[in-house]
Amino acid sequence: MSAQRQGQRARPAAGIFVVDTLTGRFALPAMPGALPLAFAPVSARDAVPAGVDPDISAQALGVRSLSPRAFTDAALGAAYAHLGLTFAAPASGAISLPPQAGLWGRAARHGLAPDRQTLAYLGRSMLALPGGQRWHVRLFAIAASRTVQALFPASPGGRAVWLDEEAAGTRLELAELAPFAPLARAAASGVIIKPLHVRKQAGRLRTTRL
Repeated sequence: MSAQRQGQRARPAAGIFVVDTLTGRFALPAMPGALPLAFAPVSARDAVPAGVDPDISAQALGVRSLSPRAFTDAALGAAYAHLGLTFAAPASGAISLPPQAGLWGRAARHGLAPDRQTLAYLGRSMLALPGGQRWHVRLFAIAASRTVQALFPASPGGRAVWLDEEAAGTRLELAELAPFAPLARAAASGVIIKPLHVRKQAGRLRTTRL
């Protein structure tokens, strides 16, 4: 494969919809970047070695080279980095972890790990952004009521704006993300949903269940 084609390969990423289930509003980054959603690239280093494993198959994620933890933990890390919101839950073994830097290191000192159990997997989509960036984004949703801000100060760059679903959809702009907003609202409220695979083929948006 040529260097040019390798440079066009989509990078794995994780994005998160935080939903206030009482008002139906969505949290989006106050200062959006290339993608106006809390998201982050994913690597094997993102998987935190504490807490309960997420119940997501490699087939649903569309990848076997990275663990489901890498995606869930990257999504929750993005919520902290871009929205200033922390989602952590009690986890056996967290206190005995070796010292770590950053958010999950502080969480471990409180006996906490990423809140994977209440994080709902919505599915995945391939996004082509300005500048030639291509991301294979796995999307998640969580209820805003799960935050533990009392223990964790907001990230310096993280601040959220809260928008209703219509305004959030307008701000997100990308058609490939539109089907996930109503799915996120339902999942954050506790409705069991089936993840979606959303992609463009021949200029048309195609949505299938995973």
